[in-house]
Parts: sequence; structure tokens; C-alpha cells
Amino acid sequence: MNTAPARGRPRDPAVDERIVRAAAEELADTGATAFSLNSVAARAGVAKRSIYSRWPDRADLIIAALQSLSVGLAPPRTGTLRGDLENLFDQIADTLSEPRQSILARYATELSDHPELYAVFQRDVIDQAMAVIEDALVDARRRGEIRADAPLPLVAEVFVSAIFGRSGYARHTRPGHFPQMKDGLVGLTMNALRTRPVS
Repeated sequence: MNTAPARGRPRDPAVDERIVRAAAEELADTGATAFSLNSVAARAGVAKRSIYSRWPDRADLIIAALQSLSVGLAPPRTGTLRGDLENLFDQIADTLSEPRQSILARYATELSDHPELYAVFQRDVIDQAMAVIEDALVDARRRGEIRADAPLPLVAEVFVSAIFGRSGYARHTRPGHFPQMKDGLVGLTMNALRTRPVS
């Protein structure tokens, strides 16, 4: 797929941004299968040909919309694992505003039909969240806070999956607004990683 801008007159960044935002909203509401360029044009307040002049391929626009949702997380490096996990819980929970929350649900149901499209969402949202948790765990292992044999990738996946999972089954309550979950998940993770006493 070609995501390079089409040749022609200079593009208006403000129009580009409106179209991409409208495409993300359309994707959240309808998914990739029912994604409609007519609806995107109406949402963005532009002519359909304005979309085609920028993204000749429908899939390219979907990818641009998904790329715009990249979470941009970074390790907080508070100096303790608990501090890092508490900070990252909040950061990850905060990413689950719309349209990401709805697109996450679409990802779960449409991934097998559109793997090449949702691979962008997986890389820029899901995998990025897991990577930043794993970075915090690597730092903690270097400091001697956790067991050397702890399965860090698996722990990161479970931590992030718990946050994303709650956004799916309790869509009326974002994870960041449920402090008991934060305390419980961080505590459970710390206990699972704690250095085993010598017998």
C-alpha cells in the first residue's frame, strides 16, 4: 500500500487533519469492513474527491487514521518499579479515550479479516504499551527489585491486557477511574515478581 502524498497542488494540513480525525471516528463507529468514504467526507465537511486526491486507496486512509492514534508512551523512570507501574497504569488508561476505546473493540472482532490494517493499531497502541511496561521491568531487574528469571514479556502482556480488557467489558468506566483496579493490579504484579526467599 502506498501512503505517500499524491502529487499536485500543496495540501492543506488543516484539511488533512480533519479528514484523518473523521476517518478515525468512522472506523470507531463502523469498523474497517463497513468503512465509508462518503461518511468520512460528510464528517470532515469536504468533498469526496478531496479525500481521493490525498489517499487514492481506501486502505491508505484507514492506515493514516490508525497511525494518528499512536500512544507515544515513555518509561517514567521514577526509581522504583511500583512508582513506574502506577505511573504507567495511568498513562495507558488515559489512552483509552475515544476513538481508541471503540477501535480496540473493533480490533478484537475484525483482526482476522483485516490483519494488514489492524497491524498498525497493534504496533502503535497495543505493542507500544507492552513495550513500555517491559522497559520498566527491565530497569527493575537491573536494580535487583525483581527475580532474574521473571518472564518479563509475559508479565507486560498480562498487565496491559488487564487494562485493555476492562475497557472492553466495562466501557462506561474507564480503567483510570477505578482506583481499586490500579492498586490491585500493581500489587499483584509486584507480588508475582518479588525475589523468592532462599529456603
